[in-house]
Amino acid sequence: MIINLQENRIYTFDDKKLKEHKAISTNFSHFEILPNGKILIIENYYNYHNGENSNLYCLNHNIEIEYFVPTTKSEDGLDLYVGFTTNGKNIFANTWNCFRVEIDSINGKIISREFTK
Repeated sequence: MIINLQENRIYTFDDKKLKEHKAISTNFSHFEILPNGKILIIENYYNYHNGENSNLYCLNHNIEIEYFVPTTKSEDGLDLYVGFTTNGKNIFANTWNCFRVEIDSINGKIISREFTK
């Protein structure tokens, strides 16, 4: 697997066929390979547009989107993510509107949500 941040793409060759994922709307802001081998990606939130899907998502081993982490609507639109941290299987992310969420690394669902401001 090759992660090319300059071109905002992740790709690999499987049986001589190219499999790739390019940034959906903006550019990769941060990514991390999880203990289960999946890749957690956050794209830059500024001017991110992808319908109701958030800018924080996970790719599976086939470099396909496994899930988008849910987000909530705010008066300004979607409350997109500005960063995340991991600690083993634990994933925590922060939103633009000052919420910290704990995320299930298996399915991307929010376990808990806390206002931090």
